[in-house]
Amino acid sequence: MILNAAEDVQKFENIIKASGFLGHKIYADYISGQERDTNSFYISENCAFMLSGVNITLCGKPSADELEEILRFCDFCSVKSIESQIENLPLKADRQMHIMEYTGGETLSCEDIITNTDIYSFIKFCCINFHNLCFDIVYANFTRKVNKGIADIYYLKQNGKIASGAIATDYGKNSVYITFVSTAQEYRNQGLAAKVLSHIISQNKDKKVILKCEDALKPFYEKFGFKAVDRITVYKE
Repeated sequence: MILNAAEDVQKFENIIKASGFLGHKIYADYISGQERDTNSFYISENCAFMLSGVNITLCGKPSADELEEILRFCDFCSVKSIESQIENLPLKADRQMHIMEYTGGETLSCEDIITNTDIYSFIKFCCINFHNLCFDIVYANFTRKVNKGIADIYYLKQNGKIASGAIATDYGKNSVYITFVSTAQEYRNQGLAAKVLSHIISQNKDKKVILKCEDALKPFYEKFGFKAVDRITVYKE
């Protein structure tokens, strides 16, 4: 039986805290939104998941019956994709994402990096560079996280415009998760994203720094000092 997380908070927290990368992702969203509601978070007997718009992040080890019930839930909610580390779900595998961990050496901070200023404009910038983002959801999500001290937004400007940036979110114990690494089209191949990454890592020297990427970007992150440690499958409903 699928339950809202509020009906058994202890069980929900136990599942996500024991579920590695995606469990930490769910937990970061959960604690940033606790004061609001828990309507986006669910549990069954052996797994937990987060509903975000028309996408689901699923963690744990569901039985065949649980999985069948979750897929019915997806149909009811018109879910379009499921992000999971569970292998061989009975769905079409749309793409593989690599979980990368920074293993390189010293990095440098950058005085020109702007932090946690004009979140609205930065999320607008992200929506231009990443397709299929819902501005309202992403803006509300990261505004809550920044206000609660869970996330930090970093970006560089060129000619008065945001040129490159990323978001770093506290992710489990002593870990930071980097998302939305992006550079405006006209400023690419100038090393700006590398400056942003280097700055974020330099600000989190005592933490494990992780991110996820598709195959095409894996060589870039490996060259920068990241190593693939796991993977995620995104399934299409």
